[in-house]
Amino acid sequence: MKHGEKILVMGLGPAGGIFAAHLAASGYRVYGVDPWQEHIFAIVRNGLKITNFTAFETRLEEVVFHVDQLQEKVFDYVVIAVKTPRTPEVLPVLKSLPGEFKIIVLQNGLDNEEYVAEFFARDRILRMAVNYAGNIESPSVIRMNFFQEPNRVGCICNAKNCSHAVEIADMMTTAALDTVAAADIREFTWKKAILNAILAPIAAILGVNMADVMADTGTRYIVESLIRESIAVAGAAGYDYGHDFFDRCVNFLLKAGKHKPSMLIDLENGNPTEIDYINGKIAEYGRKFNIPAPFNATMAALVKAKENHNLNNHSNFNRREK
Repeated sequence: MKHGEKILVMGLGPAGGIFAAHLAASGYRVYGVDPWQEHIFAIVRNGLKITNFTAFETRLEEVVFHVDQLQEKVFDYVVIAVKTPRTPEVLPVLKSLPGEFKIIVLQNGLDNEEYVAEFFARDRILRMAVNYAGNIESPSVIRMNFFQEPNRVGCICNAKNCSHAVEIADMMTTAALDTVAAADIREFTWKKAILNAILAPIAAILGVNMADVMADTGTRYIVESLIRESIAVAGAAGYDYGHDFFDRCVNFLLKAGKHKPSMLIDLENGNPTEIDYINGKIAEYGRKFNIPAPFNATMAALVKAKENHNLNNHSNFNRREK
């Protein structure tokens, strides 16, 4: 990818913000869209700052609240980094943008790219499995908690050695986000979905950090049960990660640290979570392949119940205020 090409990042939360900041700092022309006005105002004033794992500040070409404000621009790549529940709001808007830009789906969960393919041709869509994570410390400041390199990116057009995937991998590696092009990106989205399905929903339900989940005997039993049944479902879907994958998962999760998962932060802020695309999807595939997945189904149901409870409380508060 030439540095003169334009990249639009939809969603400047932790995943999209870390991506956008690294590429902008490496000289790429990066534009950003996010509806959180305080965040956008701070980025305009101060630039975008990444702390902790890497530490630097950079500026994007332009940041706005809505993509309509960029209608005159022709982009080469559009990165969808909004939370998965927001995807239905984003795709119709992207259809109005000019040009034959490629779309990079940078989200958690399974089958996100298949939903995007209902709006755009498959040869325009790439999926990414990022192995970094972070939290927003304050408007315009994102804490990068870890990076277990490399990231993976792949095209869903089934073309071998897809030049676009290779180009994006090279671009990200140049920007200090080491990335490898994958022939079958689903191998890596499944693997990441398994890891995301373990600590995040338990922490979200209990309101604790991820290290606390691993330290407690009761929740550790749920952790191990979730890993085992998720591995079984992935195997039925055609993805076998080896006889030691259970142990590798446990060792990885033990390093999770004392920070909150984004699923818990979403619930605390009264926002919808990605549970339908993580545990909900694993449970769905379990039903499809006749593989029992009661722990995933239970996690999905409990998190959805908390979402609905938050929504009802918000509605009742608004009625009282009126």
